[in-house]
Amino acid sequence: MKRLAAFALCCLLVAFLLVRCVQTRPPAPPSPSPSPIKVAAITPVIVQETPSATPQVDPTAAPSPTPTRIPGQGPLVAIDPGHGGEDLGARHFNRQGQMDLHESTITLQLALRVGAKLQALGYRVFYTRDGDYDPNLYERDVTGDGEINLRDVVQTRTDLVNESGADILLSLHLNAWECEDEELWRATGGTETYYCPDRPFGDRNLRLATLVHQNILAALRSVGHEPSDRGVLIDHAPAYPGDPGHHLMILGPKDEIIVRPSNMPGILSEPVFITCDAEAYLVMREDVQDALAQAYVDAIVQYFKEYPPQ
Repeated sequence: MKRLAAFALCCLLVAFLLVRCVQTRPPAPPSPSPSPIKVAAITPVIVQETPSATPQVDPTAAPSPTPTRIPGQGPLVAIDPGHGGEDLGARHFNRQGQMDLHESTITLQLALRVGAKLQALGYRVFYTRDGDYDPNLYERDVTGDGEINLRDVVQTRTDLVNESGADILLSLHLNAWECEDEELWRATGGTETYYCPDRPFGDRNLRLATLVHQNILAALRSVGHEPSDRGVLIDHAPAYPGDPGHHLMILGPKDEIIVRPSNMPGILSEPVFITCDAEAYLVMREDVQDALAQAYVDAIVQYFKEYPPQ
């Protein structure tokens, strides 16, 4: 959705932090199976007013103030648009080598659309960011390991979602993959949805992931695109032969990496590959973004019919 001892140590640290960048998992015929990007960037805000039906993203927006709960009785949904600020996430480059799209913009646009639709139905919404900015703004060591790195970014996001008291978490990303064969990776697309089974609410994670996945596939078909169904996947699935697998920090249980895990059912969705030409240009379209947003909303509504908030 990469030789010297220092370089090897750096690579090991990145993998250890569970921040999955573009990996080179060999494609499996007939449909390649690249690994997803799962770096997320956040700053909190709980929506006070209903956004417009077609939210606009201000790339120079400043971080929102300390969040406050919105009044109401509807379920509270935490929406996490991946990346932000200097962290653009995965990117698409045209044939001339120019970047024409990056992940952080699309995830934010999708998040705002989902939130607006949920609010119209009476739900409360918590955005981990509502503009183009970074998470750990003051570069705090929130993991307590004496260092400031990407772990602190993800842990900050998790802490803020926990503090919001959200009933579920929806983390939005776009997949990416590159290899030596440019034509192959430009043609490789698909839909993946991640969940963690190793939580007290693992069954709910799976159900939410399944609902989201099914609705996203249907939405893509509704706009004339036949997606490659890459499946509902566990969050610590091995990325390559011999890989022990690691939990995604936003979804996994407490371990040597995850200091404070998320407190609610949640999933990480990657509806398309931004490195795929067809899917990158598809997800730029407003009608496609709206169809995807409605798919997330429909999945969430069905989930709460089956699992009403306690």
